[in-house]
Amino acid sequence: MKELNPQLIKDFSEAEKLSKEKKYQESINKYESILGSPIFVNQFRTMKFIKKGIKFFAKKPYAIFSKKERNLNFHFDFMHGENNLNNAIDLLDKENKDDFRKFVNTEVSFNPHNMFICKSKKTLKNYYEVLFPWLEKCEKIFGFDNLEGFGKIRIYTFLAERFMPYWFRKNTKYATIPIIFYDIRKDFN
Repeated sequence: MKELNPQLIKDFSEAEKLSKEKKYQESINKYESILGSPIFVNQFRTMKFIKKGIKFFAKKPYAIFSKKERNLNFHFDFMHGENNLNNAIDLLDKENKDDFRKFVNTEVSFNPHNMFICKSKKTLKNYYEVLFPWLEKCEKIFGFDNLEGFGKIRIYTFLAERFMPYWFRKNTKYATIPIIFYDIRKDFN
């Protein structure tokens, strides 16, 4: 993985100019997919965890002190319901089930927001042919009616968000670039 680090973009004209630079185009063209820079789930402050779920930590007190224990699976259990990720992984196809389970139990970062750039229509189709049937199976166990709170109402988005970096890291030559949030309201004044 390579982190492509374009300069900080202040407005859309700068972004357009940067995208036309030959050096930048050449570096992007080396990769089959581009993912946003990863976020690290083991970097959250201990107080955030304690405030959100003292009961959860009563079962796993070692995670308060050990950043190594705060992997993607731990984070998903904490934020989106205990064992929901493992139950969903059980529904994955044979080709991805074990590798994805290993990914969430060993990785401490993921590329957020379900944002990616993919050059190949075939690769994109292959990704969707795995993702959407899996999410449909998940709907049968999680449903929609009994999902409460932000972390559970959007569980399908969060499942896809954890699966996306696993799949593209496994199946493509990828790079990452920072995700830059730009408030377009400034452009209208």
